[in-house]
Amino acid sequence: MTKQPKVRKPHPVLHGIGLVLSVILLVAVLVGTYVLSTMATIIDSFIGAPSGHYSDAEIADTKVKAEALAADVEAEGTVLVRNNDNTLPLAADNKKINVFGWASTAWLGGGSGSGGVSGVNTDLLAALTAYGVAYNTELTDMYKNFQDGREYTRTLSAWPEQSGRLYEPDINNQTYYTQSMLDNAKSFSDTAVVVIGRLAGESNDATKQQYKRTEKGGDIVVDDTRTMLELTTEEENLLNYVGANYAHVVVLINSTNVMELGQIETIPGMDACLIAGLSGSEGATAVPEVLWGDREPSGRTADTWAYDLTTAASYANAGMEGVGKYSDADGLYPADGTTNGNLDTPYTYEQVSYVDYAEGIYIGYKWYETADAEGYWDAESNEHGTGYDAVVQYPFGYGLSYTSFDWKVTDAAANGSALTKDGNVTVKVTVTNTGDRAGKDVVQLYYTAPYTAGKIEKSSVELGAFAKTKELAPGESEEVTLTIPVSDMASYDAYDANHNGFTGYELDAGDYIFTVRHDAHDVDDDANATITCSLPAGVQYAEDTATGNAVSNKFTGNDAIDGVSLDGSDSDQNITYLTRADFAGTFPKTNTPTRAMTDNVKALNLYTADDANGWINDADEAITTGAKNGLKIEDNGETTDLGFRLGSDFNDPRWDALLDQLTVDEMENLYINAYGGLAELKSVGKSKSKDADGPAQIGGFTGMGAGTGFPSSSTLAQTWNAGLAQEEGRTIGTQALQNGYTGWYAPATNMHRSPFNGRNYEYYSEDSLLSGVICGNTVTGANQAGVYTYVKHFICNDGESGIYRDSVYTWMTEQTLRETYLRPFQMLVEDYDAVGLMSSYNRIGAVWAGGSEALLTGILRDEWGFDGAVITDYCDHHSYMNGDQALRAGGSLWMAGFTGGEMAFETGSNSYLQALRRATKEALYMYLHVRVTNRDYADSIGDTTAVRHAFTTSVFGWRHLVALIDIVAVVLFALAVCGVVIDVKLRKAAKTEKKNS
Repeated sequence: MTKQPKVRKPHPVLHGIGLVLSVILLVAVLVGTYVLSTMATIIDSFIGAPSGHYSDAEIADTKVKAEALAADVEAEGTVLVRNNDNTLPLAADNKKINVFGWASTAWLGGGSGSGGVSGVNTDLLAALTAYGVAYNTELTDMYKNFQDGREYTRTLSAWPEQSGRLYEPDINNQTYYTQSMLDNAKSFSDTAVVVIGRLAGESNDATKQQYKRTEKGGDIVVDDTRTMLELTTEEENLLNYVGANYAHVVVLINSTNVMELGQIETIPGMDACLIAGLSGSEGATAVPEVLWGDREPSGRTADTWAYDLTTAASYANAGMEGVGKYSDADGLYPADGTTNGNLDTPYTYEQVSYVDYAEGIYIGYKWYETADAEGYWDAESNEHGTGYDAVVQYPFGYGLSYTSFDWKVTDAAANGSALTKDGNVTVKVTVTNTGDRAGKDVVQLYYTAPYTAGKIEKSSVELGAFAKTKELAPGESEEVTLTIPVSDMASYDAYDANHNGFTGYELDAGDYIFTVRHDAHDVDDDANATITCSLPAGVQYAEDTATGNAVSNKFTGNDAIDGVSLDGSDSDQNITYLTRADFAGTFPKTNTPTRAMTDNVKALNLYTADDANGWINDADEAITTGAKNGLKIEDNGETTDLGFRLGSDFNDPRWDALLDQLTVDEMENLYINAYGGLAELKSVGKSKSKDADGPAQIGGFTGMGAGTGFPSSSTLAQTWNAGLAQEEGRTIGTQALQNGYTGWYAPATNMHRSPFNGRNYEYYSEDSLLSGVICGNTVTGANQAGVYTYVKHFICNDGESGIYRDSVYTWMTEQTLRETYLRPFQMLVEDYDAVGLMSSYNRIGAVWAGGSEALLTGILRDEWGFDGAVITDYCDHHSYMNGDQALRAGGSLWMAGFTGGEMAFETGSNSYLQALRRATKEALYMYLHVRVTNRDYADSIGDTTAVRHAFTTSVFGWRHLVALIDIVAVVLFALAVCGVVIDVKLRKAAKTEKKNS
């Protein structure tokens, strides 16, 4: 029997479904490919950039060193503020403790926002266990059951009253603290450690009310009588209980912000208190070592801790309640339908906001010490003391030790001498450890300039120099040298207040007093600790002492480059600024809740096409683009000789030939799409590069790969250790490279203008010098690693203005701006070789800081001689954070965001193209300059392993993957079509066969 051939049958349903699905897949893939192509630059910033291809062993070695360094920072940044009867360190045989306070189960490694850490791998409880100390788990289990962690840990997704919630069951509530639990705790240990925690962060200032949960799952209780930076009644009750029931009580402050802690002194039994700061992801391992004395708490406060925060001159104009609302600004940005996406739910702005820096130069200790010098506190009297002692609990620079030190001023030769314009004042102090334990000490040198009532505003004391000793063994001594350049003592006279016909930096004639102090208030008792020098005649500094460039008003009156005076004098702001001549009459008691906006301010609300057209200068020459000069700054990831040459000298003549090779498209792409990294520039051989946040942890906020989470910047500042800051910067730089980043959106050196500032943990201090030194050394370290930094936020993002940081109008005097807020940035540029800055969200006066020509060109480039790049902060709303405006004002890079952006106004003029070319040069100089620094650093230490690796692109990247998916989709579609076609042919063949039969 003959076998019949198998007849192939059509499968119309199956192939039809396959065709439909393949079409859906193809359309989805093509749409996805298009979307990805529009975001290619941003994607490259995260997963498409070249890599340094560091080995697992190198990465692991750096991680071990970084974690050890983080513990060093935490230990040196911990401030011992109370230690009655030498309660600390705890006895070596005391290995069981009770840990009280709900915050002990929600230990903070950082604040919230881009400056935080991605997680706390080692918290206090884990650190205790690792150290071999047992804690009472019955207590901690109760706290976790009461409230398992904070409900809102992301301030960028919460209202302040949500992220600032406080959790604590009352000690008298036996639902939680049963009698058996309390009895068991006493039996477990006679030592109680109480943890007090506070969280604030980006976009949310600390609240001036308390929002509390005191019952499990209960309603939020609002206490309008206390701010969140005061102890709650529950915390106060807890301290009263442990003080009465435990032999040894230690309070640990784990807070993003300065707090009111007067009860530490008034409640009986409070033996010791440590300000532990924020420990990062691993640094809490140092806390038990400090408690038991394996490490010395050598930290000093970086801020003034007052008993009552309302005594701060900035209080009335800080936080949510310190924000004013313009009364006739409907339809102006952001009250034009703009939404705030950084809250629990989308919120449409209902006001145009302003903040007055009415306190002037008098923030932090410069207020408290000057007010004391003027007798402002004389009438104060309370349970803490009288006068100044009734107001300030822990002065700026304060800290105790487990050992004791003696100081002797060994060189006070300056005493009685005449100061010279370009001279220095140098004091040498020998520090001797007179105790029986090893330890470090901090020597602080302050100056007092002559002051005449009603003339130039001056603080009664100002930090001029400081030094931290090495670890001194008992009986060991070290001589430290402190030097204050005379020019650093100059005040900025914006109004010719001393009537000598000069505006600018100047020194008044008279006696200058230099005092060696343990903190801002307490002068050492050595006979030579006070030195007096004289200045026979006033001195004016018409030029910048570092650059020689002319210095003049840039923000005041008719000299205001941006068109409206920063002090509000020509726009009816009617601000009364605090003056030393009349503290009582000018102290800001309340803010101004509302006022009208004048037409000259309204005109600058948003940048317009007319503004861009008006910026055109017909004398500007055309630029050359697309030249074939054969110049490259990189070759297969290696910096070329030309790259090193250009990175060494911004004014090298070969820059022009290199820039001539660039196309307009390349330069615009580099400028616009700067979020996440710097674009590839094929014409000059520059490869794509990646940048990432944040100040305490590279890549910890949005990055693909993160380094070690370090203690917060505020904790680092409390170390008063410049060398430690430099080592941290170098380590974070190395981890940046190992994670594929060559740029760092950090560090941040805005000021602690108010204790309520949401991002104080991310910034360093209330003092400009301490901020500049610690931040500057961090930048130096990163530069040495070969990573460029974008120091932020330039300028005056010193608070979140409640929730209104986006475009808030910020008013102050030019003296305040220069002496307090610009000073750290000036130090970074002129003393620490910073080549990258990031502008801020707020306005400086009436103009967006990132679009202020007075700031970015007038001050930064024309006075300070800055040659590097200025990038914008992340631009949520392009109409306000306008790329056209930033470029023309002197900006270099526009962080247009995930979806990119485009120039909104004219792009054809020579003026625009010259600005674009300038911006490109600045970005390339920043990119190359740190490579020069890295090479030179490696040479200086004789270690070739310190040279950063060459960054090369992986063979298979995301574009290849997308292309492969596209091909697969097309092939599947083609196969589906073929199946349908074959079905059609089979059906036709079957019909023909049937017809023929």
